[in-house]
Amino acid sequence: MESALLIEDDTMADPNMKLAQKRLGYSFKEERFLEIALQHASTKNEGVPTNERLEFLGDAVLNLLVSWFLYEGMKDADEGQLSQRRAQIVDTKSLAALALELDLPSLLRTGKGQDLPATEKMRADLVEACIGAIFLDGGIEAAQSFVLSKILPHASPTSESGEAHDPKSKLQHYTLAKRLGLPKYRLIEAQGPGHDMRFLMEVSVGERALAKGKGTSKKIASQNAAREALRLLLEEEEKEEPAGHGAG
Repeated sequence: MESALLIEDDTMADPNMKLAQKRLGYSFKEERFLEIALQHASTKNEGVPTNERLEFLGDAVLNLLVSWFLYEGMKDADEGQLSQRRAQIVDTKSLAALALELDLPSLLRTGKGQDLPATEKMRADLVEACIGAIFLDGGIEAAQSFVLSKILPHASPTSESGEAHDPKSKLQHYTLAKRLGLPKYRLIEAQGPGHDMRFLMEVSVGERALAKGKGTSKKIASQNAAREALRLLLEEEEKEEPAGHGAG
């Protein structure tokens, strides 16, 4: 079906292919898909396929997978809340930032004589094209593995603080990525005089109570609970046998 996408074998020797696969964390069986993903639209007149079709496919695959993860993970969310969260995860800014983090723009080929700077949209499109390439090469499981390991952890936080390093956001990203559901917080105890209250909060995921945290406000107590819960989950994960799909 995708034979029209394939390019000549002489491109297979490109040393950038090995570097790109290392940065993506995925080893291609058919490197030609990756080669196309790295061809910007400005190369169209050079007689080689560009990444526009792969970007189209990758966008659809990304939206499907993120929708699926959110549908399973945010059990109590309505359509509007799911759509809003998905938009935050797959927005251009987040994808462009991921491209920079993986240093993908340095591997993007532009047309001869066109020294084009990688704009935010170009970087985001590049990530989507790579998702499309991974999907064609390894199927939905390979694409799912990439989205779980690269996209969701990089997604913009939605906590009240809006800070990328907020423990509550980091815990939420982790539990969504693992499809465990959304963390829920409840007040266990509040003690002390009004000007010097101490709060004890508990965080749970699904039916499992994970950790408790103390603080001078509910917010701080929740953050401390989330920090401890994430530490516990990561510790448990380290004890498990890793099982990747096509990881390089």
